[in-house]
Amino acid sequence: MKITKLTAVPTVSPISDWVYVRVDTDQPGLFGWGECSLPTKPNSLVGAVADLEKLVVGADPRDTEWCWQRMYRHAFWRGGPIQTAALSGVDIALWDIRGKVAGEPVYKLAGGAVRKRIQLYANIGLSTDPAEFRRRARHALDMGYKVVKFYPLPAVGAVEGLATLRGIVACCEAVREECGETADFALDFHGRLSAGLAVEVEAAVRHTKPLWIEEPVLPETPKALQRVAEKFVIPIAVGERLFTRFAFRDILENEWATIIQPDVANAGGITEMLKIAALAETYGVAFAPHNPNGPVQSIASMHLAATTQPFAMLEHRHEHHDFMRKLASHVPAVEADGAVGLPPGPGLGLTVDEDFARANNHGTWIPESFRADGTIADW
Repeated sequence: MKITKLTAVPTVSPISDWVYVRVDTDQPGLFGWGECSLPTKPNSLVGAVADLEKLVVGADPRDTEWCWQRMYRHAFWRGGPIQTAALSGVDIALWDIRGKVAGEPVYKLAGGAVRKRIQLYANIGLSTDPAEFRRRARHALDMGYKVVKFYPLPAVGAVEGLATLRGIVACCEAVREECGETADFALDFHGRLSAGLAVEVEAAVRHTKPLWIEEPVLPETPKALQRVAEKFVIPIAVGERLFTRFAFRDILENEWATIIQPDVANAGGITEMLKIAALAETYGVAFAPHNPNGPVQSIASMHLAATTQPFAMLEHRHEHHDFMRKLASHVPAVEADGAVGLPPGPGLGLTVDEDFARANNHGTWIPESFRADGTIADW
């Protein structure tokens, strides 16, 4: 059995741009699907997948570790978001093939399930309007979610005044009132804050009891992360912009986070995510994969959730399912307990409508944020 071809399939969804990877084999009808979505970088990913093809064509697709190592170590310039995302998409597709050959879901090949249900949380987006967040939270809670996550920050500078703090607090208080004592929420700072401002905001919202604060500072500022880790009471979550186990070493060894959030479509695929989850267990840290993109990433994340002991809960797209159902043959939906059952099989348990994906590859997605004076802010 040999790999014969890699194909990157870009599409533009109502949410952002996504890129899928199809891996074909010399066995009639046997192929696998992966996802390497890195929003705003689809053209780069298409090229990166093409660059990987020469490294794995002719290899046995069941040799996922060998393929991973060759794709990762093939060049002096290794790593980085684009190359690692492309590798991730191929790796996910290889696991899909392995499962199809074995006639088993991916999580069975990774050791089997350690839980019966996978808790989900809804990402309800960005705003600075407490009433809007209240409405969005109520919508997600009524669907069955028990946890929501949101981004209550305006486009901030390194230092902000009382009005900004009060606005953030008002959003948190509104969502807490909507959740009551039977549901919870988490905050995402999206790396927008300086260490000093992050510490100030955390103290101001502490009384609303968020489950965690995600990306309080930029991932490239470890000293800032160390400072907030020393000052925060609310647990810290990081990792959506970190790639491979090597990038998580300092986070774990220095105990800078309570939750790590690697992304299966960016951090190294299923092969690498299993290793990152093992590290999380070693350090007593929760594993909550970042999962904001398309259905292939989502189902791959659910297979990881099923088989990894330190898993806590999974980010889940609760809207735009009509588009996703046209794109993929299986799109999980939250159930009344805020969770979902184990993913199907064999393999990932879904396929992508390539014609639909290509037909919807139009438009440009540019996430932007500007401060009041017109300067460009971190998005």
